[in-house]
Amino acid sequence: MWQAPGFVAEIPLRILIAEDDERLATMVEQLLDGDGRFIVVGHARDGDDAVRLCEEHAPDLVLMDIGMPGRDGIEATRAIHARDAGQHVVIYTGSDEYADVARADAAGAVGFLHKEALTSPDLPEALHVLHTNYVSSVPDPD
Repeated sequence: MWQAPGFVAEIPLRILIAEDDERLATMVEQLLDGDGRFIVVGHARDGDDAVRLCEEHAPDLVLMDIGMPGRDGIEATRAIHARDAGQHVVIYTGSDEYADVARADAAGAVGFLHKEALTSPDLPEALHVLHTNYVSSVPDPD
C-alpha cells in the first residue's frame, strides 16, 4: 500500500481501565474500542488488580479511578509509577477538589479527568491528546 512520504501509521494505544463499576467500565471500553485508536487490554476492579494487570499487560495508558476498593487509585498509581516511572496513568474522579489533583500528581499521574468525561464522546480525543503530549515531553535517552 502506498503511503505519503513521512506518513507514520498510527498504532492503537493499549489501554488498561481501572474501574470498580462494571457498567461504567463497559461503557468506557465500548467507547474506546469503537474509536480505532485504542485497544482495551484489561479491566481492573480494584487497585491491587490494576497494579497486577499493569505488570502483566504493559499498557500504553492506564485510565484509573481515584476511589476503588482496597488500594485506591492514588496508591495504585504510586505503586505502578514506582515500578515504572515512565508508565502513563490518567486519574479520574467525580470530585472537584484540587487536593485530589495534587495527590494524583504526587503519585505520578500524568493526567487528570473529571469522571463525567468518561461518558463524553470526546473521551478518545482527550486521552489521545494527553498521551501524545506526555510522550512528546519525555526526554530522549540519547
